[in-house]
Amino acid sequence: MELQQMRYFLAVAETGNITAAAKLLHMAQPPLSRQIKQIENDLQVQLFDRSGRRLRLTEAGLILVQRVREILSLADRSMQEVRSSEQGSEGSLSLGTVASASSVLLPKLIAAFKDQYPKTQFQLWIGETSRITELLEKGIIEVGVVRPPFDDEYFESCSLPEEKLVVAYDAERFPQLQGKAMLTVREMASAPLLIHRKYEMMLKRILRRHGCKGDFFCRCDDIIPTLAWAGAGLGLAVVPDSAMGLAQKQHLQCSFIDDPEMTTGSALIWARKHYRSGMATNFIRFFTEALSKK
Repeated sequence: MELQQMRYFLAVAETGNITAAAKLLHMAQPPLSRQIKQIENDLQVQLFDRSGRRLRLTEAGLILVQRVREILSLADRSMQEVRSSEQGSEGSLSLGTVASASSVLLPKLIAAFKDQYPKTQFQLWIGETSRITELLEKGIIEVGVVRPPFDDEYFESCSLPEEKLVVAYDAERFPQLQGKAMLTVREMASAPLLIHRKYEMMLKRILRRHGCKGDFFCRCDDIIPTLAWAGAGLGLAVVPDSAMGLAQKQHLQCSFIDDPEMTTGSALIWARKHYRSGMATNFIRFFTEALSKK
């Protein structure tokens, strides 16, 4: 597939309609239809289910749309790097982040960075640490905000201050906890727990120290479904305190735990040996200086 064909495919995938995609691309409908059919013939797979009024991606189409987005993002960033000055005073920065940091830490930092570099644009990718490190390795993004562990031989990093872990829950489902800003470990252990897998060993250690076992109802790799399950009253979601804003949007109550070990860390990371644009270099410098002032 050529880059232009990828743009054709992505437009159809995102609109679900040949006519709408053709309008978006400023081209006639028949040649766009031929291009999509040619792509399917070349790949020898069906990319769209055409049985309904709206075109829907097949399983093969869903796989391809993710890869096409990555390739086009990398292509666009490559062109911007070639065109931009080494000073990095303008251009686009591709940045990845875990969900909790995207809603609390980054907006304030980006606003301050934008004041200093007003011609900056951002490509933002949200995902778990494994997804962000994958995008960094592929060169799709230049910098990422992740939670340990990560390969510190492959990535350079700047550590952020530790955060406390909190539990988020539906107060109507767990009325015995309602209104409590601080819970004991035993109170936390009295309800089903919804946790990120990376916290499991730490939580088991804390629970043992307090003579508790704990009911690990769900282990997950993503904070968003963890909070969604908590919103459904299925248990207490253990999340960083930077995710309290996300939890409160789902009308969940949040409480801290009275154990000093209930903490987690995060870091800004970038690939040691990859080319780094002037914009990325400036962002890393700005980020580290902002942390040192704190």
